[in-house]
Amino acid sequence: MLSACSSLSSKPPEQKSAIETRDVPYSARGEEEAPRHRILVLPFLDERLDRSQAVSDVARQTVVRELLKTRQFVAVALEDFPHDPKKYLTEGNEYDMVQIARLASAMGVSAVIEGKVMNIKARRVGDSVGLIRELKAQVSTQVRIRVFAGKNGKEILNEMRSADTEASSTRVAEKGDLTKSLGEDPELVRAAIRKAFLGGIPNIARAMEKLSWEGRVAMVNGERIFINAGRLSGLQVGDILKITDEGDDVYDPDSGRFIGTAPGRLKGTVEVVSYFGKDGSIAVIHSGSGFQENDRVELY
Repeated sequence: MLSACSSLSSKPPEQKSAIETRDVPYSARGEEEAPRHRILVLPFLDERLDRSQAVSDVARQTVVRELLKTRQFVAVALEDFPHDPKKYLTEGNEYDMVQIARLASAMGVSAVIEGKVMNIKARRVGDSVGLIRELKAQVSTQVRIRVFAGKNGKEILNEMRSADTEASSTRVAEKGDLTKSLGEDPELVRAAIRKAFLGGIPNIARAMEKLSWEGRVAMVNGERIFINAGRLSGLQVGDILKITDEGDDVYDPDSGRFIGTAPGRLKGTVEVVSYFGKDGSIAVIHSGSGFQENDRVELY
């Protein structure tokens, strides 16, 4: 791959995004698997501004980890987003998702996911005696999940979820009322938050099914076509891709609900021959012509 890239007369396009976490085997995807959608999971919000940030961080880490386990997604690192996402918070402590989706789409992101902790209640249900003791608590949580399409900023999922669970933590020499600290302890909250958000993972996956997988032409150099998706996204050497013009979004005329994107005019096909960068691929032309930067790429 290195020798192939060095022979080009122009420098390959700089990667605009990095992968947050996950190792991928040599086989980029299984026989029954489709290429993976690139997603951006924003820093989770909390309805209570005075609650520890650790609570929201635990929630986000859980969702990212569980989404990656499905092998349907690639998560973009927050550090690679052009700005601090919290710059786009409104006065109501909500993200301006239209603006964020526009920036994310330029990074090849299919969807932006936002989670919000709405409520956490903790009640002590057992407490052993001693300097070092195990504290048991019942934690009730209510969370919200929203998913927005990167391409058009349209909301494709908005749901509230709740969960109750029991958790425990080891305490050393703590006295007094521990109710408040129970609600802010990441170790105690983790189980309840995980349970609440885990129930939403299948719905996130179903919402993403409305978005057909697509990549983009990053650069055209003679017979070589550089694609902004590669092995991490599930593209394999030998894959045949079709390149089309931009298609039109289609909405239900009665409900206004987003149905999907109509295919654009077919320009031709290319074959993936190698990879470059963290998640890019190089293809050669099979048929057609007139390929341009930002053309839409799909599996043939």
